[in-house]
Amino acid sequence: MELQLESLKYQDLAVQSVVKLFEGTEKNTFDNACFEGIRSNFSKLTRDEIETNIKNILTENGINEVVAKLSNDKDICVEMETGTGKTLVYVKTIYELFKHHGFTKFIILVPSVAIRQNIIGTFKSFDKQLESIYGFKPNAFEYDSKKLQKVTQFIEDQHPQVMIMTLASFNSEDKILNQAQREDLFNNIPFIEAIGKCNPIIIMDEPQEGMDTENSIKQIAKLNPLFKIRYSATHKVVKNLLYRLTPYDSYKDGLVKKIEVLTVTEKNDEATLKIELSDIQFGKGDPKVKLKAWHLNNSTNKIEFKVTGWLNQNDNLGIKTNNPSYLNYTISNINKSLKTGKWTVKFSNGTEILEKQIAGSLENIWALQIEWLIHRHFTKSQKLESKGIKCLSLVFIDRVSNYMGETPIIKNLFVDKYKAIYPDYNEGRLPTNEHIQSIQGYYFAQKASGEFADNEGGVKEQSKIYELILKGKEELLTLSNPVQFVFSHSALGVGWDNPNVFNIATLNNSYSEIKKRQEIGRGLRICVNQEGKRVYDALDVSDEERINQLTVIPNETYETFVTQYQEEIKSVYGTENAGAGMTHTHKGVPADEVKFKRNPSVEMDKAFRKYWMALARKTEYTISFNEDDLITQASELISKITIPDFVIEASSFLINAITEDGKEDSFQGSENIKQKSFFTPLDLIEELSENTGVSWKNRSN
Repeated sequence: MELQLESLKYQDLAVQSVVKLFEGTEKNTFDNACFEGIRSNFSKLTRDEIETNIKNILTENGINEVVAKLSNDKDICVEMETGTGKTLVYVKTIYELFKHHGFTKFIILVPSVAIRQNIIGTFKSFDKQLESIYGFKPNAFEYDSKKLQKVTQFIEDQHPQVMIMTLASFNSEDKILNQAQREDLFNNIPFIEAIGKCNPIIIMDEPQEGMDTENSIKQIAKLNPLFKIRYSATHKVVKNLLYRLTPYDSYKDGLVKKIEVLTVTEKNDEATLKIELSDIQFGKGDPKVKLKAWHLNNSTNKIEFKVTGWLNQNDNLGIKTNNPSYLNYTISNINKSLKTGKWTVKFSNGTEILEKQIAGSLENIWALQIEWLIHRHFTKSQKLESKGIKCLSLVFIDRVSNYMGETPIIKNLFVDKYKAIYPDYNEGRLPTNEHIQSIQGYYFAQKASGEFADNEGGVKEQSKIYELILKGKEELLTLSNPVQFVFSHSALGVGWDNPNVFNIATLNNSYSEIKKRQEIGRGLRICVNQEGKRVYDALDVSDEERINQLTVIPNETYETFVTQYQEEIKSVYGTENAGAGMTHTHKGVPADEVKFKRNPSVEMDKAFRKYWMALARKTEYTISFNEDDLITQASELISKITIPDFVIEASSFLINAITEDGKEDSFQGSENIKQKSFFTPLDLIEELSENTGVSWKNRSN
């Protein structure tokens, strides 16, 4: 299959916004842009002329100059929401800049191996189609310090050159490009200096990822760029913002998939005594921690699972939470492991709490996440395959051993659930073991020893795993390829941009630290059919007929997921209304409480004053009762108490439409599955004793 290039107005607008920046410049040719054997980019536009061009572009694109943050720096920003084709936009921009202005030298600067491999994949996917449109193909290559002849070609060649490199390639003086004492220098000058004579246009992909540090700015300046063009969905540094496509715009205009968030969380688990390590403070003095635990509120008589204040060694959790069930939990040690680098809190009763560890029955939660993932997969596959669209489901895990180890719990859960659910969608037939094996694909980074890597740094820097993902990207889209469920390490998320990912589940041992826009972005792209063409939904399509819908199954509550997403949007745009907002209207919300204050200017009459003085006297009472009768009556009332089941609840919310005035979603339904507690249960007899003073014998009776 070959992905088909298409002309999209919003992408063309982003491309032309950059091309128009250089309007009025003399077109570069061999005669005016070649000196001392070096082909360079040049422009004689003055600062005033460039500023005029920028202001004209802002007017055309409806961007306020204050929002654009006009600057005299040779920087411009293009902001595009994840999933809308940012990489393809700047690839097409390179073609257009050569076509209109003759610029030949481009450097694409990336923060990671994953993004670098993705760019190379984009060039390979569309090079033939772009060549048929423009009549040329640029020499796009990955910088390799062992292949300096390619750098020499970049410097000398008259043909458009695109060098794709990470910041780490030249961010210190000892890097090969910076070395001045080498036998293979270019014209007796360091390569970095020779590249600088080319005045390359530098395309910065995700510049917020370390490209604006003091050292990075210094090193990039050595490249002597004609201009720097910043591309991101989440700019931290904004200079001359020429084009902006927000999450709101992309969602409203149907440029990305609609989103369903299906959460799996525990309910009625107050008796589990679960504890989580929420925060650590260390440095000066002894370390402190904040724990998440069940707090008892005496005024409301309600119990809430929330974060404590800062706790020290020897603090008692029962006292700090006002919950007598934790009185046996005194902090004995707060320590950071030298092996894992993770913090641990130990209690005097032997309990240990690990940093970022989820409190609860992980196996039960994972099982339900997998169950819903498979149900959603089958439901969508039946609708999509008739339209020639392959449905892919992506499962992210943070421990490879959970899928590939001696006891692959996640793989086993998947097989069991798939076997149980398959007949419901296949006329009662059972799947063969060969079929179950064939539908699973996995991408995990391996060390030289053959072991699989869990360390995030080790995973992200392995280019082989990204090559594998990208090489198989188009093949995975074909219906003839049996793989439908893909298992991958959560650290590999950036490399995944397959348009036919319709379901994503995160099955981590700890709460996901991945930014929600990134987590959603992995499956936001509009899907393609067997001809490689994008298939769009009409803006007024019904829920039943909608094709492009992404289901995200995170390992946290809907409220937590939404709150984090909105905070990310707010940090970028100053308002959460710019995002694909997710709010839920709860029915039967009680009216606001109204408080009354006594007016001291109003005098009390004599009758009331006399009554009040009698009522306000200190009074002592002696009460006597028959203990046997009390026990009988208490036992009758206690027997009527019903304790709600400890359950895992699966809830679904569909984000319908968003407006500039607010955001809407719709509750799609929920189901509860009864669970057994694997935590220390409450000792109700002991708590009765603490609060009533009734003897143990009578309590137990």
